[in-house]
This record gives sequence, C-alpha cells and structure tokens, in this order.
Amino acid sequence: MADSYRKKEIRLPFPPPPFWELLGIEVTEMDEGYAKLVMPFDEKLTQPYGLVHGGALFSLADSAAAVAIGSVVDDKRFVTIEMKINFLLPVKEGIMEAEARIIRKGKRIIPVEIDISNRERLIAKATTTYIILENDKKS
Repeated sequence: MADSYRKKEIRLPFPPPPFWELLGIEVTEMDEGYAKLVMPFDEKLTQPYGLVHGGALFSLADSAAAVAIGSVVDDKRFVTIEMKINFLLPVKEGIMEAEARIIRKGKRIIPVEIDISNRERLIAKATTTYIILENDKKS
C-alpha cells in the first residue's frame, strides 16, 4: 500500500487524526510549505457508481493542506475557513496522491493549492484557506 512510498520517517506537526485511518491516508513527504499525502482506493470510499466519493478526495486535499501548513507554523492551532475543489476525472482504482503547496504564509491567513493525481493524471484541483487561531482557550 502506501508504505512503498515511505523513504524516511516523517515527523508530523500534530497527532495523526483518527479520520485518516478510516480513509487510509498517509503522509509520504513533507518539506517547508509542502506536503504529499496518499490515499489508496477502497470500495468503502465509493459512491453508488463505484467511483471515489468527492468527499473522500476533499478530505485528502484538506489533510494535505494541513500538513503543509503544519510544516511552517510552530506550536499554533489552525483550521480551514474555506475550500474549493474541481473534480476533473473519476477514480475507480489505484492510489490518489495529494500535493499541497502554500501560496503565501500570512500572519493569520494561509492560502494553499492542492493537486490530486491518480496514475500521474490530474484528477482534482483544490484551493483552501486556513486561519491561525489566537492562543486563547476559547477559540
């Protein structure tokens, strides 16, 4: 599965969410402002026509963005405030790879672009914006 992608141990900036295990998401690369995550096809991720559900791809894209942001934000909490995705091709097998790159690191707002591919074909393109939360217990 995705283990064949792993070249070195990656230290995540936050504990892996349990949701990733449900979807089969793994981090394969992380660098400053960049992350690559993979999600293998599984019938549990499909919609009624046997294609990967858009929500699963959306979650993969959002997760890749979070890891890219975590690579440049030290000890701060951050959350998605908006996201858009274009689904370009259907997926019914293989491994989906999401590559996220920070567009610009602001003081509180960080936009990210994400490409999702399958068999080296672009299947979805997403953009998202995260906000860095204030360090109080209320947010």
